[in-house]
Amino acid sequence: MSLIEFIKSKVFWKNIGLISIVFISILIVAFIGLNFYTRHGKEYQMPKIEGYFVDEIDEIEGLKNVELIVMDSIYTPGEHEGKIISQDPKEGAMIKKGRKVYVIVTSSKGENIPMPNCKDQSVRSAVNQLTNVGLRIGKFIFNIGDFNNVVVGQRYKDSSIQGGTDIQRGEEIDLVVEMNQERYTTDMPNIIGLTEPEAEKKLWEASLNVGNKEYEGKKDITHSRVVSFSPNNSSITKGTTISIKFMNDTKPSYHDRVRSFRMVEPVVMEESATNQIIDEFE
Repeated sequence: MSLIEFIKSKVFWKNIGLISIVFISILIVAFIGLNFYTRHGKEYQMPKIEGYFVDEIDEIEGLKNVELIVMDSIYTPGEHEGKIISQDPKEGAMIKKGRKVYVIVTSSKGENIPMPNCKDQSVRSAVNQLTNVGLRIGKFIFNIGDFNNVVVGQRYKDSSIQGGTDIQRGEEIDLVVEMNQERYTTDMPNIIGLTEPEAEKKLWEASLNVGNKEYEGKKDITHSRVVSFSPNNSSITKGTTISIKFMNDTKPSYHDRVRSFRMVEPVVMEESATNQIIDEFE
């Protein structure tokens, strides 16, 4: 039988039919198996978890069946430990049950760094040096002298600390500042609308101490902003402790609170009151 005759025969076409049926059956089985393996139709959208703390994840809908993996922790000034600052997959991505979600969280402790040498520098320069490396200002200690607003000492936990000494990021440093008797007041910086780190730095640069803090709404390093502070005089004595009230800027009343705040004009003090303030520094 020739090839052409075999192709035209019923046996050939019968075999072709059987092969086609087997091939299509294999495709159907493979498709069903793959569909089951990938859980097709059971995907859901990845919610936003940035800004939440790790121990809050179980409360977020759609995240009970995923595996959370902390990839790294980063010290962030002003933040509590365990706050999620980065997520992968990102918000809106389609994920399946059992998906691994990788996050980076905040840490309450930083690595050791060399202590800067702030002596013989202006307060502003010293504050910039300290905050740039992740340190905070504890308080200002003033001495009356010939110079004005010059750092003459730096202290950590009531003891002097030398430049180059190992210290952990996030620790508080007290600055000993020399000032003359003619320049004991400063202009109060307008910190309304600033975030917590921004407001703190502005106050420190003006030789003012940061005091009590209150928060309305969810505390967030990027969304908690200053809506009022006290005392709110436009001219104020150096070393004064400033209490601050923050509000999350996502709250509807935030902008109204910001617009309603007014700083009080400075009060002219009598000579006796002025002398009393000077005596406190000595």
